[in-house]
Amino acid sequence: MIGMALPAGSEVVVATTSGRIAGEAGDGILRWLGIPYAAPPVGLLRFRSPQAVEPWSGVRAAMAVGPSAWQSRVADPFTGQLRDDRFDEDCLSVNVTAPDCPAAEGRGYPVLVSVHGGGYAQGSGAAAPIGDGAGLARRGLVVVTFNYRLGSLGFLDLRGLSGWGNEDSGCAGLLDQVAALRWVRDNVASFGGDPARVTAYGISAGGKSIVNLMTSPLAVGLFQRAIVASGGGDHVANPAFASRLRIRLLSLLGLHESDTDVDTLLSISPKEFVAAQEAIATGPRGTWIWRPSTATAALPSVPIEAVARGAASGVALLVGNNGHEGATFHLGDPTAGLEAEGSLTRLFGETRARVLLDAYKHALPGADASTVGLAVLGDERYGVPTRRLAEAQATHAAVWRYRYDGLPPGVPEALSGGHGMDGLAIWGADTFASTPEAREPQTALCLAMAQMVADFVIFGTPRPGDSSVLPQWDRYDSTREATMILDASPHLEAAPDRVLQSSWPQGSWSSGTWWPLDGI
Repeated sequence: MIGMALPAGSEVVVATTSGRIAGEAGDGILRWLGIPYAAPPVGLLRFRSPQAVEPWSGVRAAMAVGPSAWQSRVADPFTGQLRDDRFDEDCLSVNVTAPDCPAAEGRGYPVLVSVHGGGYAQGSGAAAPIGDGAGLARRGLVVVTFNYRLGSLGFLDLRGLSGWGNEDSGCAGLLDQVAALRWVRDNVASFGGDPARVTAYGISAGGKSIVNLMTSPLAVGLFQRAIVASGGGDHVANPAFASRLRIRLLSLLGLHESDTDVDTLLSISPKEFVAAQEAIATGPRGTWIWRPSTATAALPSVPIEAVARGAASGVALLVGNNGHEGATFHLGDPTAGLEAEGSLTRLFGETRARVLLDAYKHALPGADASTVGLAVLGDERYGVPTRRLAEAQATHAAVWRYRYDGLPPGVPEALSGGHGMDGLAIWGADTFASTPEAREPQTALCLAMAQMVADFVIFGTPRPGDSSVLPQWDRYDSTREATMILDASPHLEAAPDRVLQSSWPQGSWSSGTWWPLDGI
């Protein structure tokens, strides 16, 4: 464990279960980057469960992030510039950022483990806006980020394919997440963290991942608190969906399921897999394709159903979504809102689709079809799953719910409350606070939200007494549905979305792809 503050530029050597590593001190924090938490999933290990790291001798440098999982090379939505990530199948690494002095109480700092989003097909642990998590580390946390396998290399279900055998499939990326959490349990004390106080946090696909982990028998006891942002517990692949997706991907690789074995797939380059994924869909249309498979050891059932049964009993939950989630998808594809009627019809049939659309038109008088459709998208993908997750977990643990309606400084007004904006606000709060032209109320909101996350990780509540800048925040229950509205003037509301969301069918449904996609 780290025992004293160090001057900037100092090398910081710690021992892990695989060997010693050297990080670096600077700017009031300590960083260790690119630490392998599992063996490279290459060759015969492609698609398989993550395996133990081969120990090393001497001191291994840990001062640069490792390569990202293979994925499409996309443009940054704000700059338009192509991201220059290095892609490699050997991508299973963690990054740790910690305060540069020991915790006062002597047992170590509470730990925040972040699971990145990106539709299970994009992103990395070190990608913006998360970066190295320095802002949250300076608030008294040990922050851990990591990469996991994405797209077809992480979530292609091979059950039934010749040569696969009896091993579960379709969950390699989820199993990577479990392996990363086990690494944290076994190693975080060396970095000044407390393995008995771990909070798992994710946004979008990261948020969905947290719910998967809350209910996975393989992740029991690996974290005690959870933060789920724009997630939910129903975005998984049932066997029928997984089969259709496998057949479609194989066809794009020039293969047929009946005469393809696993060895054939081991000979195909990662670049070819990514090209086949891109042939199915790219951009926002590729957001909701890849997902972990159910009926597996890692994910026996639909997560929201397991939560309702008490699978995550005792895991305190901070859960929320954004008020205008669809705005971000409209930026990436202006047809997003216009797909609402077709998507609803495929999910529920024509009659129920019409009832839902009429309810939203009534709630948004004068709005055009795209605006109505984007509101539907936001609720079907995020709002309704968030509310149902809060309800399911509130009978088994303490739950606090929020809705983010704000806008980080410098972001176009059209993205107010848009998907992912809460993550930008939280992880970039200190940067916004140092920007002279920042809009003061929104900067204050970003800082309040960063502290909200830190407080939840440290104290188990997002508002610890009178020291908080947020107003009184009651725990969530299904009667009042207390929800903190995070905008320029944060305030608590009772059931802010209940009337409109009551139009939706009861129970969960198998999440679709929103846009219709050939063969899926």
